Amino acid sequence: MTEVIVDRCAASVGVASPPFVCSWHAVGLSAGWVEVTGELDLATSPQLRQTLRKALQVVRLVVLDLRDLSFIDASGIHVILDVAGEARRDGDQLLIVRGPAQIDRLLTLTAVGRHVPIIDLTSTEPAPALLHAFPPGSAAA
Repeated sequence: MTEVIVDRCAASVGVASPPFVCSWHAVGLSAGWVEVTGELDLATSPQLRQTLRKALQVVRLVVLDLRDLSFIDASGIHVILDVAGEARRDGDQLLIVRGPAQIDRLLTLTAVGRHVPIIDLTSTEPAPALLHAFPPGSAAA
């Protein structure tokens, strides 16, 4: 049997993207971690909106981890900005973990970083350590 390895960020014709998966889990009493995989577009952005809102109903600080995202379009950007604004109005906070270069490029072009703090996190850094560095209400930049 031949093992096939597919680069999740590949945009080649004929290479299937991983399915969109969006999930969250609490990290401590007031922080949550939302992980997304696959393509965030018009069809999948409602799922991200729902997941982020659910997390923010339970915790005060949500980290949106984009490291495994392979594609994002304007509808995904819109959801992130909308939910971040809602969180600020409610005294909560949304942070983004920087994704691959093509994702980061769109976040830069759309100036998302002016509205939502974008942070770097290596794959070896544990989520709880990061979350304690940015307590809810802090001015993360």
